[in-house]
Amino acid sequence: MKNPKQEIFDILYQFEGGESVLDVGCGDGWQASRVAFKFASIGCDWSCVDLKLDGVDWYDCQPKDYDVIIANDLFPNVDQRLELFLEKYLPHCKEMRLSLTYFDEPKWYRATRPEGEVITMLAWNESQIVDLVGYNYDVLKKEEYQGTFPNGRKVVLVWLKGGLA
Repeated sequence: MKNPKQEIFDILYQFEGGESVLDVGCGDGWQASRVAFKFASIGCDWSCVDLKLDGVDWYDCQPKDYDVIIANDLFPNVDQRLELFLEKYLPHCKEMRLSLTYFDEPKWYRATRPEGEVITMLAWNESQIVDLVGYNYDVLKKEEYQGTFPNGRKVVLVWLKGGLA
């Protein structure tokens, strides 16, 4: 039986072959290795940008044009700059695929900055995602992922029409 992350991965990363794909926040674990292997085998031109992997923040990159841009499990609770990401990258693709996480009940994270300051980040709820994505962009496909996560988070998968479509 697949875990929820693997099931979401399989949905987001379905391709015919030959597409150019940018994967933002691809990670440095099993997922990146699996994508690289899969895309090479079907002839996709796959590129990856990940702060942890290569030290490059997506915001500092000048995006090229792609058939598809994917951000899986990055927004809005790992990186809260979703609106900036959409403004910068959506014009450079035909389609964007996002997995967006949220919580029904308040959930927050504490992190310690390098200077020692402790910050608390409140995770997004469903209405914040709907307010941004549901009204401001051309949604091609939206589905709630029905799997359960032990920490109570929920995931919505969203395909957006890009500026090159």
